[in-house]
Amino acid sequence: MIIALVTPYFPDKHTIDSGIANHCLLLAQNLAAKGNKVIVLHIRPRYNDEQDTFSKHTFAESITILTYKVNAPAIINKLFKSKWAIIDFALKITSMRITSRVLNTIIQQYGVEVIETTSYFSLCYFSLYKKIKAPIAVRVSTTFSQIMNEHYPFKSRVMDLIAKMEIAFIKRSKYVITHAHSHAQELERLYDIDSERFQIIPHGIELPVITEDAHTTDDIKILYTGRLEYRKGTDVLLAAIPLVLQQKPEVLFELIGSDTGNDYQTRFRADNPEAVLEKVIFSGKVDNDKLSQAYRACDIFVAPSRYESFGLIFIEAMSYAKPVIGCSVGGVPEIIADNYNGFFAEAGNAQSLADKIIQLVNDDELRKQMGRNARKTVEDKFTGARLASNSLAYYNKIIKDFN
Repeated sequence: MIIALVTPYFPDKHTIDSGIANHCLLLAQNLAAKGNKVIVLHIRPRYNDEQDTFSKHTFAESITILTYKVNAPAIINKLFKSKWAIIDFALKITSMRITSRVLNTIIQQYGVEVIETTSYFSLCYFSLYKKIKAPIAVRVSTTFSQIMNEHYPFKSRVMDLIAKMEIAFIKRSKYVITHAHSHAQELERLYDIDSERFQIIPHGIELPVITEDAHTTDDIKILYTGRLEYRKGTDVLLAAIPLVLQQKPEVLFELIGSDTGNDYQTRFRADNPEAVLEKVIFSGKVDNDKLSQAYRACDIFVAPSRYESFGLIFIEAMSYAKPVIGCSVGGVPEIIADNYNGFFAEAGNAQSLADKIIQLVNDDELRKQMGRNARKTVEDKFTGARLASNSLAYYNKIIKDFN
């Protein structure tokens, strides 16, 4: 099969830590490993050090990357040079127009049979109004509207328009994918999109090679990764830490992730004695090698999120054969099986979280058994190979329907 992936993000020197980019790379590599050819149509802003507007790169023989490097129209840059939101809006509209202009040409040139794209930034939006010669499957993750509501400290009418265009794009698309049944139901609740329309294809990861023990000390290490924020339950974890240390002073905690303004770390240091502080490491954002080392070295992974549309962080930890503790929210129950590969704590309840941590700290054999179960869960459901197999099955289905 010949598949095109249309994306605003793909790993390069400026795009290192993007969920969409990593998904596209993983999917492309595993589709190619199964004997398919993949064309990646990467449409993104032009970087300041670039002079060209297009490049072509082929690797692994079966993957071709076509990169279109986009600038907002010169007149927009001139008239609105101090209005970054308007320039960004013009950049996104230009990217949509280029996608619409080149898509059929690429389909014909490479013999593309099916297309997968992300709803994020709606690159294929204008293609809805043209006769495209291959079916387009739209993967919907956290929408731009959801991100704006959670993370943007300001309101912008043009950014709101981009968000509305994404929802219209999803509603008008015939073939839609998302990663969890709960997220499909959330999209129905928020935007009145029938959840039954979505094909559920979970995200995947590459399985790491694991060793029996990566410890350098006898202490029990507990790891958290992710942004330090309310939605991730960071406040709940920080409230639970002293409760755990009262009973288990030998436990060590490490928190990896960005903390805007060091707000959480500052409050935690102000509220707790030195005996607690010396058991907690705030590592900030780290590179992939250090993150991998942290997963290997921990005994328990904890992320008491109040909401996760999927919960990729749990899969990453479980791939290293670590038991996990989360909350039964969003897509997390589709990953964690309570009392099998981890525990559920009550969302927002620090004492409940502390109790689950202590239970695992006290039982070495339970930790190991849950860790083995966690690894098996990932091997069975959440690998890149499984992602590619599930995607291919859906592609075949929609190609038959399209033709």
